[in-house]
Amino acid sequence: MKIYIETMGCQMNRLDSELVDGDLRRHGHEIVAGRTNADVVIYNTCSVRQQAENKVCSRLGADGQRKSDGKRLIVAVIGCMAQKEGQAMRTKFPQVDIVCAPSRIGELSDMIASAAAGEKVVALDPLRTENLSRYEGDKLVNQIELNRPVQSSAQAFVRVAMGCDFFCSYCIVPFVRGPQRSRRPEDIITETRRLLDGGVSEITLLGQTVNGYSWSDGGASVRFSDLLCTLSGLGMRRLRFVTSHPLDFGDDILEAMRDLPNVCPYIHCPAQSGSDAVLKRMNRKYTRAQYDELVARARDIVPDVVIAGDFIVGFPGETEKDHEASGELIRKSGYKNSFVFKYSPRPGTLAQKRMPDDVPMSVKRRRNNELLAVQEQVGLAHHRQRIGSRMEVLVEGPSPRSKKEDARARTPGNVQLVGRTRGDHIVVFEGSPSLAGQYAQIAIEDATSLTLFGRLA
Repeated sequence: MKIYIETMGCQMNRLDSELVDGDLRRHGHEIVAGRTNADVVIYNTCSVRQQAENKVCSRLGADGQRKSDGKRLIVAVIGCMAQKEGQAMRTKFPQVDIVCAPSRIGELSDMIASAAAGEKVVALDPLRTENLSRYEGDKLVNQIELNRPVQSSAQAFVRVAMGCDFFCSYCIVPFVRGPQRSRRPEDIITETRRLLDGGVSEITLLGQTVNGYSWSDGGASVRFSDLLCTLSGLGMRRLRFVTSHPLDFGDDILEAMRDLPNVCPYIHCPAQSGSDAVLKRMNRKYTRAQYDELVARARDIVPDVVIAGDFIVGFPGETEKDHEASGELIRKSGYKNSFVFKYSPRPGTLAQKRMPDDVPMSVKRRRNNELLAVQEQVGLAHHRQRIGSRMEVLVEGPSPRSKKEDARARTPGNVQLVGRTRGDHIVVFEGSPSLAGQYAQIAIEDATSLTLFGRLA
């Protein structure tokens, strides 16, 4: 069958889609680039924000119309929205044939066969429980991770853990991804070795709270810093990890980042707010002072560290003083960039159940724009500090703008390329398309708040 996969949301979903892609190809299916000629459409969904769910609903509406017009089509919803909605997804959207939770993606090929035979399939994870053995789907996911085809790319994601145990009051992830489950180190090592043997040179470790990785067996225990040390020794050019929680960031991780030459000095560590009052209502379990101390430790132990953050504006009860504290935190932390989101209540979370959404949308928009403006100033200063330096870049390929712009100012045969530094800086420069997947030294000549510009050195 011809199958189209559309991915929404985080890096975890991107990895899940890559795994589904490889597994379905192994079962003889063809992955296509558009919905029009597909026999099966798969939406890998996100429930962290309402906007992402609205996008899925729009897609399903169009698919329902196609089915009404006589198109033979199997529609599958996988990911966080599938787990959150469960059986209700079939009631709301009768055009959906498959509802598949995140840890059940290893069964998708069988589900598609059942749907082709006229069955409706709903495959959900168990209710959240301390009995981790109930997450039987994890075993199949682990198998397709171990057997994944190596893509023609220098970069790859490797999952080290699934789920989350923090229960931030605004967040749906612990309910749709389940409790935190760390993978066996041996499996992570095997998968990483396979990717490196296939030509991958940059590995990014993934987890909902990646630095909370912990494995114990037979009295022996493996911390996240131990895992970094082991994987570093496999010989990749770059080793990254996202996303980190402030509470699990010990000096051992920072020292590994300092001492291991291939571990990139980049930390994405969401603060979410600069106000203690808001952090308490968010159930983040740390104070502003503790977050400031983490940033100070990181810069002391890893002098060239690059830090990025996340913020939520308009959380219930957020005052102008609270909002100003978030702006102050951005300035003090010197973030390379921050992702800023307007709060939207997520059904089933503590905030949605117990806290009125009392900040008007107009105020949320203003605060969102104000924090973005602060980050633009801070990000511009951060990037301008790199002007005049030479930086190693992993070339990803032609930039999105390259296809839209004419080439009058370029050397014949060259295009506008984009790549990333060890500190996750985006760098744009002119060069041959053949450089994609290679490392290049770039002399930095200009900067914006988000991007560095340079030339091949």
